[in-house]
Amino acid sequence: GMKSHEHHPDVVAACRMLATKVIGKDSDWQIGKTKVFLKDQEDQMLEDLRDKMLTKRVLIIQKVVRGYFQRRRYLKMRSAAVIIQKFMRKIRQRRRYIKMIRGFRRLQATWRARKLTRRFREMRRRILLFQCRCRGYLKRREFNRRLRSIIKIQAGFRMILAMKQLARLKYEKKMKDEAERRRREEEERLRREMAEEEARQEAERRMKEEMGRLERERQEQEERERREREEKRKEIERAEAEAKRRREEDVDDSKMVDEMFGFLPEETKQKSEGDAPSAFKDLEKGRQEALDTEEGETETDGKTILFPVPEVEEDLSDYKFVKFAATYFQGQATPSYIRRALKLPLLTHRTGPERWTALAIWVVILRFMGDQQDPKVQTQQPEKESGGTISRVYRTLSRKFSKSKDMKVLEGSGGPAAGPDSGASPESDEKEKKKRRKLISMTLKKKSRMVQDMAGELSGETESGDLASAASANPEQAGPTPEKLFPFLRRASSNLEKLHFIIGHGIMRPEMRDEIYVQICKQLTQNPSKASHARGWILLSLCVGCFAPSETFVKYLRSFILDGPPGYAPYCGERLQRTAKNGTRHQPPSWLELQAVKAKKPLMLPITFMDGNTKTLLADSATTAKEICVHLSEKIGLQDPFGFSLYIALFDKVSSLGSGSDHIMDAISQCEQYAKEQGAQERNAPWRLFFRKEIFAPWHDPAEDPVGTSLIYQQIVRGIKFGEYRCDKMEDLAEIASQQFYIEHGGTISPDKLHHLIPAYIPDGIVQSMGTDKWVNAILTVFKRRFAGKGSIKSQRVREDVVVYAKYKWPLLFSRFYEAYKFSGPSLPKNDVIIAVNWTGIYIVDDQEHILLECSFPELTAVTSSRTGRGGQNQGQSFSITTVKGDEYTFTSMSGEDIRDLVLYFLEGLRKRSKYVVAMMDYSSPGEGSSFLSFKKGDLICLEEDDGDRKSGS
Repeated sequence: GMKSHEHHPDVVAACRMLATKVIGKDSDWQIGKTKVFLKDQEDQMLEDLRDKMLTKRVLIIQKVVRGYFQRRRYLKMRSAAVIIQKFMRKIRQRRRYIKMIRGFRRLQATWRARKLTRRFREMRRRILLFQCRCRGYLKRREFNRRLRSIIKIQAGFRMILAMKQLARLKYEKKMKDEAERRRREEEERLRREMAEEEARQEAERRMKEEMGRLERERQEQEERERREREEKRKEIERAEAEAKRRREEDVDDSKMVDEMFGFLPEETKQKSEGDAPSAFKDLEKGRQEALDTEEGETETDGKTILFPVPEVEEDLSDYKFVKFAATYFQGQATPSYIRRALKLPLLTHRTGPERWTALAIWVVILRFMGDQQDPKVQTQQPEKESGGTISRVYRTLSRKFSKSKDMKVLEGSGGPAAGPDSGASPESDEKEKKKRRKLISMTLKKKSRMVQDMAGELSGETESGDLASAASANPEQAGPTPEKLFPFLRRASSNLEKLHFIIGHGIMRPEMRDEIYVQICKQLTQNPSKASHARGWILLSLCVGCFAPSETFVKYLRSFILDGPPGYAPYCGERLQRTAKNGTRHQPPSWLELQAVKAKKPLMLPITFMDGNTKTLLADSATTAKEICVHLSEKIGLQDPFGFSLYIALFDKVSSLGSGSDHIMDAISQCEQYAKEQGAQERNAPWRLFFRKEIFAPWHDPAEDPVGTSLIYQQIVRGIKFGEYRCDKMEDLAEIASQQFYIEHGGTISPDKLHHLIPAYIPDGIVQSMGTDKWVNAILTVFKRRFAGKGSIKSQRVREDVVVYAKYKWPLLFSRFYEAYKFSGPSLPKNDVIIAVNWTGIYIVDDQEHILLECSFPELTAVTSSRTGRGGQNQGQSFSITTVKGDEYTFTSMSGEDIRDLVLYFLEGLRKRSKYVVAMMDYSSPGEGSSFLSFKKGDLICLEEDDGDRKSGS
């Protein structure tokens, strides 16, 4: 209820009015102060009325709300329909508009085509008329020029005839005057002997006889001259016929190569001759015996490439050289053969030096193919200089061995010419031996520096400042020429020099490779000369073995090769695919490669193992050390090939080629060049290839690979004998000798037998200094202590012990060495250092093998590398190592990525196989009942069941 003071009078009046109207005035109801008092009947009636009114209002609300929603839905549908209609009308109108636009464009095109056709026809008519006038003028001028020339020739010829006739008339007049004088003298003489008339007749008769004799002599002289002219004409005809026959006859490729490279013999075997390096002379006998056997086996097995490239079936019909020429050639150059000099390079080049170099290469290609003669001015005698032809070319294209760091050390140690009678003191001899042993044992692996040195040499090859001043000049303009800018073009050169000039630029400058290939292909297209055609294919086969073209031209080149002659197409195709797979070479072709091109056969490389066995493998110009090592491992059944590398030896220099992407023929080419500088011939360069253990893995187990263990054992005992591996204690050397005796002769030892074997076990200098008897006693003592009374021990187990001893004794000698320069980090005594990576860690040493820094693998936390080259050329690489102490060392080296990959390989392998974990941070278990381990930073945790591989993957 409501309080009375809250009710207004109008509220009470309203209640009374409602009750009177609804219930009735006479009904039983009463209005109080705050309420209306009713009977149950009236109350029920009011409730019913209220329900009816509420129901009616609810229906009205529902109707209105439903109408509202339907209206909104209707409006949305209507709006959507309007939008759909709008877009449909738009699409219809758009299509109609596009159709109209196309029609108008077609109409415009037709009208413009007719307009241009009329204009073209008018211009063509005028141009034809202009051409007719120009051609008529040119023809008349040419006719007048020829007429004047003919008139001059006729005049000169007639002058010569007139002069000859005048000379003949003068001669006849002189003879007649002389005969008349003689007649008068004879007549005067005869008058004294006979009558006047008789004297006159006799004098005339004698004069006629003399004149007849002179006429006969003149006729004989004319006949002789006529016969000489006829013989000269016949000689000219024979020479022309011989030249025509040579142009039309088939060319013998082998004979052509012999003519081009005169130093190649008629028949020779593809193997190096000469004395073997002194450190490996003990292996030479077995090598020669194995070579004969392997040569026969190789010939019967067939002449297939060792690493065949799978054939890729690809439609190259759209990649024709003519199409490439029409797309990329500049200056209206054609793809056909020509013999004149170019005004512009065939392809577009960004800088002036590149354009002038391309024109110089074109001149050299013309001369190499015989389409242009060499200059007749010979400024110097190339064959008489010291070092020979290839040596002088390498002054332009590459570094000389004699200027390299290693060869200075080698020459300082005596070199190949040093002997026992050189007159050196014992102290200097000992120093020289140490240097030689250090050089052989270190086997410093270096990247070829041909690219950098060649760039510097070629930049200095031109006249001082000429190329720089001509860089901005247009080759089409008059002024500088390639012959003026490149002194190499101003003199006669051999075919080998030309070959090295062309291929050297292709190796050094990637931007020149496509230019070289398109120039060669242009000269091979529609070449009428068979000799020039054969020379061009020989040049192309040598180029595809050294460098590949860019991705833009490679398919066009493959298509061009497929359309080539049957003798060269498959050979060049295989060489191109192999070069594209293994990368660009760093040296020009070697003598062996020229032999292979001559015969179109693979190379035969004899490789010697440390046990004296030799295997001969077939290879090609693109063969890498990795391919050779993998194939050798498969051939001898090597189960763990890691750490075995290929070595090349020349005189007393041994270099490691590793087992990576280094090209074998680059190293052989360098050896041949050095041998040539020393006065020997290329084919007699005494290089040798060896298969040796270079580095151990930290997890290396000799028992897992018996074949590898035997090879390493033979390498170790040989190295000990020749001083490569040195033992500090006499007991260690005696123990190894006793193990060697046990492996070779079993458990029964005899002092007499051992006495004869001491020189084969112990280095000669140590035997002479200590005496044979002392060594016999030491070896007998060790042998009895180690093998006596212990039953039969397998020889393989003893070999494994020797290998394990060498692994732990000489870790630095079983390392991979890299030249480097310390760029940043904590200071070291020297910045020019050598980085040695072996199974124990990373060593930073100097050139005297003094250890400057030693980092074991557990001390390393990060190893990274980056390239520092520009313009796509690998000018250098940098790598960094970070230790647990927080020290970071950054080095620059040509082998930065190789060092990083090797160290990461060791770290990853150790991490997978390790049973130990080092805590890098503190950790506490959640509670007493937790199974998690609590540890402190730096704690060493031992894994009882899992290893690092399982734990890292858990």
